Amino acid sequence: MPDQKSDGLAGDHSAGGSVLTRERTGAIRFLDAASARAIVRAAARPVRLVDGLAEYDSLDPVSKTCCGYLCLEPSIEPLRQDDADTVGHYAVHLYLDGLERLPVSVARELARHRGHVYLDRLTSITDSAAAALGEHRGGGLSFNNLRSLSPVSAFALAGHGGELSFNKLRSLDLPAAIGLSRHAYDLYLNGLRALDPAVAVALARHRGILNLDLGRLDTFAPDVAAALARHCGELHLHGINELSDDAAVALGSRSGSLCLKSLRRLSAGQARSLSNHAGGLLLHSLQEIDLPIAQWLGRHRGSLRVPVRDDVKDGVLAALIEHRGPLGISGLSTITPARAAILAGQQGLAGLVLENVRSIDVAAAEILATHRAGLLDLGDISRFSAETATALRRHPLHSLDGDRV
Repeated sequence: MPDQKSDGLAGDHSAGGSVLTRERTGAIRFLDAASARAIVRAAARPVRLVDGLAEYDSLDPVSKTCCGYLCLEPSIEPLRQDDADTVGHYAVHLYLDGLERLPVSVARELARHRGHVYLDRLTSITDSAAAALGEHRGGGLSFNNLRSLSPVSAFALAGHGGELSFNKLRSLDLPAAIGLSRHAYDLYLNGLRALDPAVAVALARHRGILNLDLGRLDTFAPDVAAALARHCGELHLHGINELSDDAAVALGSRSGSLCLKSLRRLSAGQARSLSNHAGGLLLHSLQEIDLPIAQWLGRHRGSLRVPVRDDVKDGVLAALIEHRGPLGISGLSTITPARAAILAGQQGLAGLVLENVRSIDVAAAEILATHRAGLLDLGDISRFSAETATALRRHPLHSLDGDRV
């Protein structure tokens, strides 16, 4: 069957043309193969290769790579200039989130794009279109309105060379989960509120060494926790606001970054379990950290992010500083000389981030500048006096005003 009539944009696809703005491409409801091909061609950007990096003009309004650079996976050999066309599209995101249907002929053309493709209006995708997009490389694919995913489509899309996002899927059957587990990049499933234990076992086999994002999962049985604990990459469980003791034991047995940013309460026993975890541990929302909890968290190995209040007791702060790894503390707005002396005593050679400090005098800054456990980051210090900023800049590895030394 021929493709449905395009929205009439095929004639305006010169590089840099207005059709590439998010507003224009996001308004497209239907595409034919010729129009899709023209859009992909217009999205290409010239690229210079420097030491295996693809370098883009950082002023290009459609270039989305950090500082105009694309860093390739270490397993990929450094590129030659002859390979520039392979990655020449990467800096451009294609927002086609108004597209209502995806013929396989259009999917084949979009698979040639080397950048993120947003298809966030599609409520369904055929197995043949999924197979075509499974050949896509060099960027992510977003399907954040799909309500179901067949096992055949899941296996096909798992071959895609970039992140996959399905944030409106409310359920996932076991065959589809097994298919997605073969994916080697970030996987976002933020629509799932609960998981069958067998599905959790399958997802834990996700091959990606980066994110498995189950950010809205809020039902967390111990057997599901035990299954997900086997995942070897970054595990995001943003919807979990409380843990059972068994779940804490399971999560404490894993290695790899663990984000529990909505977790509000933690018992001393649960903190003891989590202290066995190896890797990044993010606990942004804990309402209270008493001394026993701080002492257990201080034994954790890997990066740690925790909140404290300004009325935190010195003993709690001193216990947290025993942590061996990068330590991020939010909520601390005032640093006195006595508090600076505690913070400067950090021993884990990895760094200290104090993201919410608003008040620190010169005396406290001079003490904090003696910190020698790696990087010191207080963010933008323009809010401090010139004398305080000067004292902080004496730290040999400061990250202040965004200037890393």
